[in-house]
Amino acid sequence: MLARPRQPLDALSISALDLFASALGAFMLLAVSFFPYYLRAPALERDQEGARAELAAAAQALTQAETATADAQARRNDAAQALAQAQARHAQAQAMVAALPQAAPAEVEAPAAAVERPARSPGRGLLSITDLDLVFVMDTTGSMRDELEDLQANLVAIIQVLQRLAPTLRIGFVAYRDRSDAYVVRGTPLAALQPGEDAEILGFVRQLSAGGGGDTPERVDEAVAAAVSMPWRTNAQGRIIVIGDAPAHPADVERTMSLAAQFRLSSPGPNVPRALAAIYTGDQPPVGAFFERLARAGGGDFSVHRGQMIESVLLAVLAEPGGGGSGR
Repeated sequence: MLARPRQPLDALSISALDLFASALGAFMLLAVSFFPYYLRAPALERDQEGARAELAAAAQALTQAETATADAQARRNDAAQALAQAQARHAQAQAMVAALPQAAPAEVEAPAAAVERPARSPGRGLLSITDLDLVFVMDTTGSMRDELEDLQANLVAIIQVLQRLAPTLRIGFVAYRDRSDAYVVRGTPLAALQPGEDAEILGFVRQLSAGGGGDTPERVDEAVAAAVSMPWRTNAQGRIIVIGDAPAHPADVERTMSLAAQFRLSSPGPNVPRALAAIYTGDQPPVGAFFERLARAGGGDFSVHRGQMIESVLLAVLAEPGGGGSGR
């Protein structure tokens, strides 16, 4: 019996194993090579999401910056317009001063407060006033910001006009708020003003700022009491001008009216009258009625403020006392 020849299976089997092993090795090599990238795929996605979020935030910041730039430009335009208006008011005040009659030389040279002398007769009409003591009483809560800035910008012009009209001039100021605010009453006393002098009252008024408030009533009574208690001259007309947009507390209304009447009745004589005027800066008729009644009790002028503070103040000062309010 002949033996069958042996097939070269061993050689073939070894070759197949080698091929399999080589393929497996190549696969493992590729797997090991790309495995870190596979592991980093979620991190890359997170990085992409973070980049997209940063891009969106940057776009939002750019939009906000563009809006802020537009707002700043609008504020700049508003400031330029306000400056132009202030310059126009200053020019108007200068024109008013130039148009007023000059005081007699003896009157201009007279000391502002040191010499007590007989007053001139006030019977020459609206623009004829004698030596003058004037006290501003002004609400300085937050709602009065525009009016306070208006007065600060025009106080010098007001003083210049009054110095041309009155032989001697003294001015005081009382700022008021409410019980829970930074202060209730803050003021500077009546002080003599010489032409061209940067008086203490100017510095006091310039450092005032509007703030506080929040409820309607204010301490008008305390402010009027502070004004009435100032050292008024016996040979000079006296004026208190109350400027505000809120009434006194209900429990203090009658006290406020009584103080106004007390000031009116304290006049030393018919040639040197005293009067309390009121300028209402709001738009609520019931509150306006409080200020109108206050002016009537004080024998002074009442007006609803519209336009420029210099006009309201000068008309309040120059109006003949005892009228009980014009209601402008």
